[in-house]
Amino acid sequence: MFNNIHFSLNYQILILLILGVFYLIVHNAEKEKYILFWGSAWGLDLIRYAMEYAIEYGALPNTFLTQVIVYGLLVTSSILFTYGFQSFFEVNFLQKGLWIISLSLGWYSVNKILGSSNYIAVIPMYVFLGVISIFAGTLIFKNFKVSKVISSLIIGILLVLMGIRECAYPIIIHFNLINYLVDFDLLYSLKITLAIVLLMHFYEIANSMLAIIFNKQEELKESLNREKEWLQITLRSIGDGVIATDANGNIEFMNSTAERLTGYKEEEVLGKKIDEVFNIINEDTKEKAEVPIEKVLKTGNIIGLANHTALISKNGEIISIADSASPIKDSQGNIIGTVMVFRDISDKRKYEKLLKQYEFIVESSEEGIGTFDFNGIIQTWNKGCEKIYGYKAEEMIGKSIYMVIPDFERKKIKNILERLLKGEDVKSYEGIRVRKDGKLINVLVSISALKDELGRYIGVSFISHDITENKKAEQILRRYKLLFDDINDIILFAKYEDGKIIEVNKAAIKAYGYEMEELLKMDIFELCDCEKEELTQLLDVGDESGVLLNLQHKRKDGSKFYVEANVASVEFENEKLIMMIIRDITERKLTQDRLEHLGTHDILTGLYNRNFFEEKMTFIEKNNVIPTGIIICDVDGLKLVNDTMGHKAGDMLLKTAADVLGKCFRRQDIIARIGGDEFAVILPNASIEIVEKAVDRIRKMVKNSKFAFEKENIPLSMSIGYAVKNNSFKKIEEVFKEADNNMYREKLFHKRSSYREVLDSILKMFEIRQPKLQKHLKAVKEILVNFAEYLKLSQVRIKNLELLAEFHDIGMIGISDKILDKVDNLNEEEKLEFQKHCEIGYRIAMSSPDLAHLADMILMHHEWWNGQGYPLAVKGEDIPYECRILAIVDAYVQMIDEEWKGLSKEQALKEIEKMAGIQFDPILVEKFLAFMKD
Repeated sequence: MFNNIHFSLNYQILILLILGVFYLIVHNAEKEKYILFWGSAWGLDLIRYAMEYAIEYGALPNTFLTQVIVYGLLVTSSILFTYGFQSFFEVNFLQKGLWIISLSLGWYSVNKILGSSNYIAVIPMYVFLGVISIFAGTLIFKNFKVSKVISSLIIGILLVLMGIRECAYPIIIHFNLINYLVDFDLLYSLKITLAIVLLMHFYEIANSMLAIIFNKQEELKESLNREKEWLQITLRSIGDGVIATDANGNIEFMNSTAERLTGYKEEEVLGKKIDEVFNIINEDTKEKAEVPIEKVLKTGNIIGLANHTALISKNGEIISIADSASPIKDSQGNIIGTVMVFRDISDKRKYEKLLKQYEFIVESSEEGIGTFDFNGIIQTWNKGCEKIYGYKAEEMIGKSIYMVIPDFERKKIKNILERLLKGEDVKSYEGIRVRKDGKLINVLVSISALKDELGRYIGVSFISHDITENKKAEQILRRYKLLFDDINDIILFAKYEDGKIIEVNKAAIKAYGYEMEELLKMDIFELCDCEKEELTQLLDVGDESGVLLNLQHKRKDGSKFYVEANVASVEFENEKLIMMIIRDITERKLTQDRLEHLGTHDILTGLYNRNFFEEKMTFIEKNNVIPTGIIICDVDGLKLVNDTMGHKAGDMLLKTAADVLGKCFRRQDIIARIGGDEFAVILPNASIEIVEKAVDRIRKMVKNSKFAFEKENIPLSMSIGYAVKNNSFKKIEEVFKEADNNMYREKLFHKRSSYREVLDSILKMFEIRQPKLQKHLKAVKEILVNFAEYLKLSQVRIKNLELLAEFHDIGMIGISDKILDKVDNLNEEEKLEFQKHCEIGYRIAMSSPDLAHLADMILMHHEWWNGQGYPLAVKGEDIPYECRILAIVDAYVQMIDEEWKGLSKEQALKEIEKMAGIQFDPILVEKFLAFMKD
């Protein structure tokens, strides 16, 4: 018997070793909780069985303590076994199991108190273990269909058998010890089998997992290959330059962008040190810069290039770049290479430079430049704003622009902002602002809307100019207009060395007629109508205020215009330039020239005037210019032309005379109009022979000259006198007086003939204008002469009446045809105009030697006997006798004229008889009626 027990114990030790190996292998491989719980449970279970055997066969005393220890091992192994099932099946039945275990403990305690046998006390615990095993086996059967491991079925069967055995254990141990031992061997055979099957189960799971892992590795490898291929494509097509090196800094890869930027092909540089290809410098100092690869290899950190780094390509081109170098590490973190990524930032660097220039201009500008959003919140505020408004930038940014706008100006500002939002252009405007110290200042403001890249309005920019000071504000205004190219003056910037034009404004394009591109190919000397040497002073300008020059410039079409050029030297980006502010003063210059011309010239003829003539005489006298001749010319008949044909005709006569004189003299001779109809000529350094030749030329040209007026050619006539200063003792005034006297002597000599010639031309022209009047005058003259003979007047009176009949209406020459053609239907204004012909005729007669004695008769030939006539309203015998005779005959001829009143002779005589004592002399009416009967 003892040998059987010993064999069973050895057998149990073997089982313990098998279970221990199983636990170590599976637990180390899987690290699963249920393995730990089950292994621990089986180990405690083994100790419990050993103690039970030892107590049963006397190896251990069967005391209360040993029984409690055995039962404690049973309870602990049952709890661990239950935890293992819960972890394995992920089913929470531990709470219910603990209740059953607690009841089993209660059962055990009660039976021990009552002194019941040990196998009765432990029955509930074994039943619980059996139920747990059967339940576990059942769960495996239920999930067998979805399981991929065949060993799961065997495990389920073994667990059910073990459960049945656990439930039957108290009965077996009570009735038959040999059967108990056999059962014990059977139980542990089941447990060994279960352990082996669990190993098989794990092996099948492990194989499945290895297969899955292998498949995943293949997929991962394929994925890595694809990713590597995509990475290659990406790196080669990326916009940045990429260069990869090994751990020694030798190039292993270069993409196309890197090839383009460095100028090297990949096949040229593979295996070379990177610093042989990647030649970088500091673009400001031009000193060679260190390639960051060495730092990356030493530190293992990502290293970026220093600012302002430039790459020198293979062909020597300098390219601004930005880059960074990074380490390439393996899975253990060892550096196996580097990768450097760099890009061309030349455009960005240019933009940054322009931006800095702009910021410098804005910040250093005396003008207040800033921005604010459409809520009026200030975004930027330059030093010019600080100076103008008194607020520092930190005081204003984030605050409202209305802090510096008085209440009465706010409505105007809001209206301007509304116009900006509508897309309207807002030109500069003047406004009033409030400084920090409360002082009101006048500013000139230019304002414009700001847009983002989508064209949306995001705010407002403004430029403020303080115009409360003096000329400084005007200069700021000109600069402001220049900035916005809206100035009317021409602005030119040129190089100081050679005058090459580098910048112009729109006003220059408009003024010169060249396109912008054409002007930028020219120099300032090509625009000036003068020699280059004359403009060298432009390049010697040293004073910043500049010099003011009056020049003549020329346009593209060859036309010229006068300019006033303010020329100053300026410094810009360490370069000396010429700035020209040019104003077109052509109109001003022409006006000035006209004023100067008017000061020395006669307006009508364009010849010199009397003032200039007298200045030249003074010059001749002062400088004793010998010999000097003077010629005086007087235009004959000017008064007659003015009185008969009007001053327009008289002006034409004077212009004709001026043209004739202008053609008869030398260039140095001074021709002047010194009076209404008088002209004078100074001939410096002219002997008497030269003067006489000039006079002969005048006479010939005058003889062949006429001026056309109303289709009639009026002859030109002049009286000429001359004298010569041929020694220093003779005063120039004496020479002038001598020439003037000689002119008057000639005028008196042929006054009558020249006057008659002009008068005949005028009368001929009037005959053409008014043929009906000439017919009337002829009829009057015939009857008047016969009536005078009937009255037995003297031949002198008859001759006077004959001339009076012919010339009494000579004043009609000065009356317009419009009035003469409707003489019987005139309004009051026209009647007054018509009545002026008497006065005109009087003036003509007074200026004519042949008619002067008839002047009073011509003046009063429309006076009435009762004093109601015109123009003097004299009456009765105060009217000249010849006028009273003419009045009767003139009225009779007019009444019987068919084209006028068309009365019969009897009717006409009756009308005259009616007007006796009213219009006509009553005695002469009686005599005229008797004359007409005879």
